[in-house]
Amino acid sequence: MRNLFPVVAELGLRGMKVLLVGGFGFIGRHLVNGLDESDEIVVFSDAEGARQASDFHVTHRHVVEIGDVTNQIQTKDLILKHSPAAVVHLAALTGLKKCNENPSLAFALNVFGTHNVLMGCIACRCRLIYVSSREVYGETGSQLTREDDPLVPNNVYGLTKMLGERLVTWAGARHDLDYTILRLTNVYGPGGDQYNVQAMIRRILTDGKIEIMGGRQVMNLVYVGDVVEVIRRCLVRPQASRETFNVGSHDNVSVDDLVSQLVSVLSVSVKTERVPMRVGETLSFKPDLSKLERVLRYNPATTLSEGLRATVEWYRQTACS
Repeated sequence: MRNLFPVVAELGLRGMKVLLVGGFGFIGRHLVNGLDESDEIVVFSDAEGARQASDFHVTHRHVVEIGDVTNQIQTKDLILKHSPAAVVHLAALTGLKKCNENPSLAFALNVFGTHNVLMGCIACRCRLIYVSSREVYGETGSQLTREDDPLVPNNVYGLTKMLGERLVTWAGARHDLDYTILRLTNVYGPGGDQYNVQAMIRRILTDGKIEIMGGRQVMNLVYVGDVVEVIRRCLVRPQASRETFNVGSHDNVSVDDLVSQLVSVLSVSVKTERVPMRVGETLSFKPDLSKLERVLRYNPATTLSEGLRATVEWYRQTACS
């Protein structure tokens, strides 16, 4: 397995100012570390995100701005204040349960928040990397889901991310915004305790038990270090301009098989409880990654077994010590 956080300088990112909206979230914190060679990183976060990242080590390359992405004037003014070369938009209400239970907040953050970020990017003429989700597709209708397949989301989260994408492409056509859309599959790795794999690991290590929702659903899992690498390439490679990419791995696995692999890596006794799957959950998603490989020359480097072992080791040493 290659270095999970390769040196940024090899892609020539040194000297670029990058603004990360939602930069203290799960992916954002990994991206901040991955872009550490950049001259300046501006992290735009709400107060709760900043509180949860209170242990983050701020250097001369980091600027932290606390604000609310649903506030259009504040968001636009903040982007104009820093005039970055690029904005990476990570802020969103994620998770099927959260979005289904609070659709108003989901639309406020994922749709109107995206509109506000776009207005700032248009005003300062900077690039936008919009982080979307595989949930925009719904079910995989054929063998593999391609970027030009129909978008038929089957839950509130997927619907709001699809509308966010529509706003981005509208801004590209109407205001000549330079953008890239990334449709991520299920991201896992150290941190992000609320997400599937990490939540399972913490529950097993702390309680010796795990709740399996459904079990037959087929997910595609991608290690967070590979996501960081894709974002970095999109920031500096002109081939990514006005393109949409599936960002996943070649690891398609059922929930039951994932639990079996986790138990094997953890080497502990685990009690399982099976409950119904979540409302609106996708039963099967398998991405076509050929465009990612062809245009960005990137093939996800971290296998599922490698990523699970790295994540488990981090939790053993850090979160559950």
